[in-house]
Amino acid sequence: MQSAGGDSGTAVARRSASTARTMTSATPIRHDPGCEIDQEERYLRVTVGPGLADEVQQCYRIFANECLTRQSSRVLLIGIATIDPFYHLAGRDALRSLALAGVPADFRLALVAKSATLIAVYDAAVVEAGRLGLQARRFQTEEEAKRWLLA
Repeated sequence: MQSAGGDSGTAVARRSASTARTMTSATPIRHDPGCEIDQEERYLRVTVGPGLADEVQQCYRIFANECLTRQSSRVLLIGIATIDPFYHLAGRDALRSLALAGVPADFRLALVAKSATLIAVYDAAVVEAGRLGLQARRFQTEEEAKRWLLA
């Protein structure tokens, strides 16, 4: 059976499901190779890597700028390293910039290392964040990180 517009019920249902997904999806801010930033409903989601050193470093600078511009109080940062995990040390520099420029008092940064080689780098970033007076934690999964961010 077709609707008045000539569509079958299945086609209409598919379009409705697609529209519902779009309405609840994130707002894309930046989608470059090795750098994806999306505004979710209650937090900024940043994926850094994989990429070359300059791409990874640039992504951390953009992340810091977006946090400051949007006055983000919650950030989920996901790192992926396939070449050299030390490229991600730029994340510590981004944290210093955020601390100096000023973030909301309730700022939280959740880090998820998708590459085992990034765990030590992100653990060092958590220690640095503590020194700077910022709340940051590293998590095994995105789900754990989201729970903490939204608590």
